[in-house]
Amino acid sequence: MTDISIFLKLLNNTIVWTLIGVAFFSYGKLLSLLAFATCNTQWAARCNYWLSALKTLLASLPLLGLLGTISGLLSTFNFMSVNNGLDMQEMISGGIATAMFTTQLGLVFVVPGLLLHTALRNKVSNWQVNTACAH
Repeated sequence: MTDISIFLKLLNNTIVWTLIGVAFFSYGKLLSLLAFATCNTQWAARCNYWLSALKTLLASLPLLGLLGTISGLLSTFNFMSVNNGLDMQEMISGGIATAMFTTQLGLVFVVPGLLLHTALRNKVSNWQVNTACAH
């Protein structure tokens, strides 16, 4: 199997696509509020509305990675029980690779999201302080 075919096989997983969807939705919302919106009262209200929801979505990423780990390991054990043994090539390209990939993906996606979340929270706090000082 080539590297591309192994990678494509890893992408053939609902949990992987859920991870990607949650991460890109969160990043998109964070970036739109952080960089592409004008700071005003409505912006601050929208940010306060989204900050807790986005924190929850970002917290779900490592948990989805863990769910992928469990799913991959279960498919590996199922393969082992059905085939009465170990075929190392199938295990590496199958369940164990999926398990490790989803764990890695969940952890890799959460770090930039948390950094963007913190930057947005700080921007909102600074805007509120500057607005209060101006009055």
